[in-house]
Amino acid sequence: MKLHTAPTLTLTLALGLAGACTQGPHTDYESATEGETETETDATTGDGTSEGPTSDTSTGDPSTTAAGACGGADCGAQESCVADHCVPVDPGPIAAGCHPFMQGNCVYPWPSDVYTREDAGSPTGLRLDYKPELLPSNTAGDLFPADELTNHLDGFSPNSQIRFVVPGGVDGGALPGIDDIGSSLASDSPIVLVNADTGERFPFFAEVDATVPEQPDRQAVFIRPMRRLDFGARYVVGVRGLNTQKGAPVEPPPLFAALRDGLTTDVPELEALRDDFEDVFAALADAGVARDELQLAWRFTTLTRETVQAPARDIIPAITPLIEGGGLGFKVTHVDESDGAVAYTLKGTFTVPNCMTGDAGPGERLNRGPGGEVICEGTVEAPFTVGVPSAVVGAGAPVPAIVYGHGLLGTGEEAASVAKTFSAAIIIGTDFWGMSTGDIGNIVTMFESNFANGASVPERLLQSVVNFTTLGYVVASEEFRALPELQGPFESLIDAEQVHYVGGSQGGIMGGTVVALAPSLDRGVLGVGGANYSLMVWRSTAFEMLNSTWGAYHPDSVQREFLFSLFQSQFDFSDPLSYDDMLSAPLVPGGDKALMLLESIGDAQVPNISSELLARTYGMEMLDPPVYPVYGVPGTQAPVAGHSMLQVDTLNGPLPPKENLMPEEDNGAHGAAADGPGVQATIAAFLAGPVTNQCDGPCDPD
Repeated sequence: MKLHTAPTLTLTLALGLAGACTQGPHTDYESATEGETETETDATTGDGTSEGPTSDTSTGDPSTTAAGACGGADCGAQESCVADHCVPVDPGPIAAGCHPFMQGNCVYPWPSDVYTREDAGSPTGLRLDYKPELLPSNTAGDLFPADELTNHLDGFSPNSQIRFVVPGGVDGGALPGIDDIGSSLASDSPIVLVNADTGERFPFFAEVDATVPEQPDRQAVFIRPMRRLDFGARYVVGVRGLNTQKGAPVEPPPLFAALRDGLTTDVPELEALRDDFEDVFAALADAGVARDELQLAWRFTTLTRETVQAPARDIIPAITPLIEGGGLGFKVTHVDESDGAVAYTLKGTFTVPNCMTGDAGPGERLNRGPGGEVICEGTVEAPFTVGVPSAVVGAGAPVPAIVYGHGLLGTGEEAASVAKTFSAAIIIGTDFWGMSTGDIGNIVTMFESNFANGASVPERLLQSVVNFTTLGYVVASEEFRALPELQGPFESLIDAEQVHYVGGSQGGIMGGTVVALAPSLDRGVLGVGGANYSLMVWRSTAFEMLNSTWGAYHPDSVQREFLFSLFQSQFDFSDPLSYDDMLSAPLVPGGDKALMLLESIGDAQVPNISSELLARTYGMEMLDPPVYPVYGVPGTQAPVAGHSMLQVDTLNGPLPPKENLMPEEDNGAHGAAADGPGVQATIAAFLAGPVTNQCDGPCDPD
C-alpha cells in the first residue's frame, strides 16, 4: 500500500501519538460519578449505568501479539501492533464493536458509518447497525432498543449533533462559535463538514460541552449543523489545528494516524476501513484540507427523504378523500357564555381517521401492514375547544378562523385563553397527541425505560397531523360555521376561505409539519417555533422537569444527552425539518403554502439557534428591520408572499447562556413574543397575504 509520508516520520509520529492513550481504551468508559473510576472487572459507570465494553473484554487473536509477530516484540493483551511496533491500543473493545478511533465513548466519533451494515435493499446501500450493549443502559439495566428505533434506518439523522472527544479536553477558543457561524466555511476553519457527494461545505458552529467541565476526558466537541443536512448524503468531518486545554496540539487517535499515514496494523476492524478512508481523505483534500494535517476524520451517511417521509406519504393521500369537504362529523358537548373578552367557549369532539393501533391513545403505534406501510382504518374522537372573542361577534364581516397548536404537554383548551388576546379571529384548538397533557405518563415511561416504545411519541404526533388536517376541514364546513354561537348579522362569523394555522411554542415547532402536510391549511404562524429537539432541549427551561425525572433513572448527564441524540432519528418522522419540500410540492395539490416564524430574542424555552436553523432550512426571508442579522436568512423590506421570519425583542432578561446549558430561570421572553401591537399587526397582515414588518423599526417595546 502506498505510504503518504516517509516511513521513519510516520512511525515516530504514530508512537508519539499513542502516548495520548497510554491508559488504554478503558479510560473511555470512566465513571460518570465525579471522583470515581471504573474497575477492571466492572463494565458499568459509577452510577450503575453501562457505557459498553472495557479493556478487560479483550478478545484479540493471540497470534497477533505473539513474540516476533510485531517487529520482534511481544505485545501485551491491551496493545496493538502498528508498523511493527506495539502501541497502547486495546484491541478488545474494538473487537467487541467499539469505534477504532474511540475516545470518551465506545461509539465516538459519532455519527459514523462504522455503525452501519451493507444492505442492497436500502436506498443508501446501508442500514444502521448498533449493538445495544455498546450503548448506555440505565440503572435498571435496560438497553437502548436499537433494533426497534434505529437499526432499520438507511442512515443517521440529518439533524445529528455530531461529536468527538479528545482526552484532556479541547481549547474551544479556535472553534467556529455560536455567533460566528460563517467562519465554519472559512478556508482555515479547524473543523470542516463537507457533503462528499456534492463537495458542498456545510455551516455549523462548534462548542465544547459545558456541562461537565470537571471531566475533560468526557467533554465532547459538538459540531452543530445550522441547516438541516441533506437527506441520503455522505458527510465527511475533518479536524485539524486544535489544541488541548493545556495548549499542546491535539494528537490523533493512534489508529486514525495509522490510516492517515498508511501504516499497517494488526487490527482487522481498522484494516477493513482502509479503502473507504481513501475516499474520506480525497473529499477533504477537495475541500482544501491536507491529509497530513488531519487530527481526526470520519464519514457518516444520512437517512433518505424516502425513509423519513414514508409514513406521511401513506397517511395524507389516504385520509384526504375521507375528510375533505367537511370531515367526518363533530359534536358540541359544552358551551360557556361570557360578557368578558371571550363571548363564547365551546367544547366538543370531532371524528378523525385512525391511523394507529387500538384507540390511538398514548403509547399506541402507527397501524402498519405487512410491508410496513401505514394503514388508516376506522375512526376515533379527538377533542376541540373554540374561543369566540367578543370583539368579533359584532364585526361587520366574517373573520378568519385559526386552528391553534398548543404549547409543550398542553391541550387544545389553550384556544380559549388565546382568544382573549388575539381578538381578530375565532380560535379553535385540539390536542397534539404524542406531546399533550394526556401523553405525560407515556413520555415519563419512555425515559424511565431507556426509550422503550419511544417511537410511539413521534408516531402519535403524526396522528395529530391527521387530527389538525381534519379540524381544518371541519372548521370550514357549512355545518360548523352554522353553529348558533358562530352567527353574526351576515350569517356565519367564520370566513371559510380564511382557515389558517397558528401555533405557539410546541405548536410553533410542530406547525411546520402540520402546514406542510395538511391540505386544509395553507398559511401558518409559527409562534416562538424552532426545530430539532436534540439541539434545543438542553438549552431550554421547558425540559428541566423531564430531565430531572429522567435523571432518577439515568444519573449520567453525558449519557442522557447522547441517548436523546440517538433518539432524534425517531423525532425526524415528525420534525418540521423533514418536510420543507412539501411546502412547495404538497402531497395533495392545493393553495400556495406560506409560513411566518416568530422568534423571541433570548428565548429561554425555544433557543434562538433552533428557530434560526428552521428559518435557514425553510429558506425564509427576514422581515426588516431585524433585531440583529441572522446568518443565512436574507432580509427584505419588500412584501413577502412566501416564508418569512419576524424577530421580536421583548427586552426580557437575563439572556440565556451561550453554552449548552439550561438557563437558570425562564426570563419571560418566550411568552411575551406576541404581546406588542406591531407584532400582532404583522401576524394579521401575514394571514391576509404578502407581509412586511408592521413594527415601528425593530419589534421591541420602544
